[in-house]
Amino acid sequence: MVCVLGVVLVPSAAVAQDFSAGGPLWYVDAMKIQAIHDAGITGEGVTIAVLDAGISPDVATLRGADIEVRQLAQCPDPVASVPTAFEASSHGTSVTSLIVGNGSSDSGSGPVGIAPGARILYYGALQASCDGNAFPAAVADAIAEGADIVSMSGGNTRLADELSQPAADAVAEALRGGVLVVAGLPNADSVWEGELGEVNGVVNVASVDAMAHAATRRDGSPMTNDDVDIVAPGVDLAGLGWDRTWGMSTWSGNSAATPIVAGLLALAKEKWPDATASQLLQSLIRNTGSTPHELEWTRTFGHGIANATRLVQEDPAQYPDENPLFTDGQSPTFDEVYSAPERSASEAPNAQANAGPGVLPWALAGGGAVVVVVAVTLILVIRRRRGRGVATGSRDMLG
Repeated sequence: MVCVLGVVLVPSAAVAQDFSAGGPLWYVDAMKIQAIHDAGITGEGVTIAVLDAGISPDVATLRGADIEVRQLAQCPDPVASVPTAFEASSHGTSVTSLIVGNGSSDSGSGPVGIAPGARILYYGALQASCDGNAFPAAVADAIAEGADIVSMSGGNTRLADELSQPAADAVAEALRGGVLVVAGLPNADSVWEGELGEVNGVVNVASVDAMAHAATRRDGSPMTNDDVDIVAPGVDLAGLGWDRTWGMSTWSGNSAATPIVAGLLALAKEKWPDATASQLLQSLIRNTGSTPHELEWTRTFGHGIANATRLVQEDPAQYPDENPLFTDGQSPTFDEVYSAPERSASEAPNAQANAGPGVLPWALAGGGAVVVVVAVTLILVIRRRRGRGVATGSRDMLG
């Protein structure tokens, strides 16, 4: 099995507030993460299972973090055997640092974790030398060990039909146990299959840059995906090992955006411990942008750009206790997971192509959110998306 992890993305062109002056830590300012931490919300009491390749858990950025490396029978030990194993462990170390990083590194400043108080169960399930598909075994162990969230940044070059049913079965078991599953979609020009992209109930993540522009393909064309659910910062973020040191470096990709979303869900779960997993998902996709809005969906931004502040402010109990990320014709079915009728189409979002949410989530002034409105033209999409909504024509979306 060959596993492919990170590919560099190029930001697109649009107009929005620019946070790139913050360097690799721009996502912290853009999402007002420090204010959330200062309010005492750090992901404490939440367990996140990270599925990736190798890791160097002893780097300065991860000192003090609650990380348990779990061994899988079909995979080698993911802990780097030598401190200079950058190629094998930069991806997994960077992913983990974006969840629980302490803000330091060998060069001084380092990745700031979104949920530094969370507990991490680390699985080297995406190592190239694993014997077969290790995803189901990792998920089963994570459930047994009390994981609340499973986060996977990467995929496999094996045929999707070889992997889809075991992956779907594992996801179904996780969802039945109230475990959230977050996965990165393939990057622009990736050679790997998005193993979980067409598995129901999974939060599929794509990335945006410091100006809230969706990432683009190498040829400059928009990067779109029929299975994107949410987007988050993922271009030019703080990482480790990419310059062959454990000082802070820069990396990009949906792999970087995925732990951001997992960390945000951990913050929301800590703040709202009585919310169900499905209500947290409802809150995630309904609280994109800066103000309340009807559910919308596009092939570029999914339901919109994740908003950390609104996710922790809005009580998820106001939303239906029903996983909104199910599509006809994909596995597992809603009934297979929950043994309940499918939800009404009245809650369905509209599916549109190549159009972003009308309200961007990180235009800031005086410590508050400022609504940034962008008029865009929507293009008819005939594919039925998660939530079973389709656009009926072109119109302007103003949020």
